[in-house]
Amino acid sequence: MRRIVTETSTEELYERFPHLRKIDLLWGSPECRKFLFMLMTDTRGGTRQGFPREHGATIMALLLEHDRCFPQFEHVVSPHDQRWGNDMRRKEWR
Repeated sequence: MRRIVTETSTEELYERFPHLRKIDLLWGSPECRKFLFMLMTDTRGGTRQGFPREHGATIMALLLEHDRCFPQFEHVVSPHDQRWGNDMRRKEWR
């Protein structure tokens, strides 16, 4: 698996959640933005336990770093999630 170099340290995150190494494969793509966004939202109808604080902070830092490095994907969200970005009610408030 290729290893990306980010400003955000991922060693502890990947040690605790090895399946999240997928981020390295997706880095720099709209799919990475969708994946990071999905990790930060409840997609399980309230049954998602969430990440420990330090790992949630790492994921959020990766999301922010990805947005900074790849601004063309900044508004990409998961198609099932209408709470941020694509919500038509929210657009009416602007």
